Amino acid sequence: MRGATSWDINLLIELIKKDLKLRYSRPVLGFFWSFISPLCVVAILYLVFQVFLKVSIAESPFVLYLMSAVFSWKIFQDSLMGAVTSIVDNRNLIKESKFPQYIIPVSVVLSNFINNLPPIMLLFVFSQAILRKIPVFAFMLPLVIVNQVIFTASLAVIFSLLYVKYRDIKYIVELLLMLFFYLTPVFYSLSLVEGILNSNLYLAYICNPLVGILSQYRSVFINGYLEFILLHAGFLSLIIIPVASTVVCLLVCICLFRKVKDEINDYLSY
Repeated sequence: MRGATSWDINLLIELIKKDLKLRYSRPVLGFFWSFISPLCVVAILYLVFQVFLKVSIAESPFVLYLMSAVFSWKIFQDSLMGAVTSIVDNRNLIKESKFPQYIIPVSVVLSNFINNLPPIMLLFVFSQAILRKIPVFAFMLPLVIVNQVIFTASLAVIFSLLYVKYRDIKYIVELLLMLFFYLTPVFYSLSLVEGILNSNLYLAYICNPLVGILSQYRSVFINGYLEFILLHAGFLSLIIIPVASTVVCLLVCICLFRKVKDEINDYLSY
């Protein structure tokens, strides 16, 4: 990837603004849907797993445990699903203007993060109200967000570039998102997984970078969770795997773009 010029950056900003305006230009509740949608998901999961199935989480109040995962997972899921077809959907813009095609999926990811920042900030209010303490590691949130942004944007560019040639990628991404939703401790405890799997399978499980990213959010918003995750998964899951996965995905993204950038317009012609 070549370095972004000021024109590229201005285009990126305009694409983000356009996406955010279109997202809420017609719905009656507009911007409030950024709160309503994730809160409804939390409410449904809470009803099913806490009220009906009596699932309990020893390391945190269940509703806060759910919110810290659902809010961050929704950003990841919405970003990938919105970005995977973005280059093809914007083929006319790409044909008319000369700019790096990766700007399109990156703009989708960034607009989703901006759209979901208010619910993430709302977590501070819920955390303080439920735990009656200010989150100790709240100052680490920007680093957690930056890591997830780069990780998600890299995957978004990879999948969107592959989709240009292989249209089955959209359905593969949908299946992968559903699979990893259940392979990530969104509504169940990591200690439950540790008690069920043998040591080798558990090690493979915590090597899922999304386990580490969700644990990072929980460590920020839930006092005492950092000690829990270090005890049950260590720095490997919390820091090393998420950061290493981000670096690897970014490198793959750069290499793939350099390889296919001259062929993209050919595939967009039909």
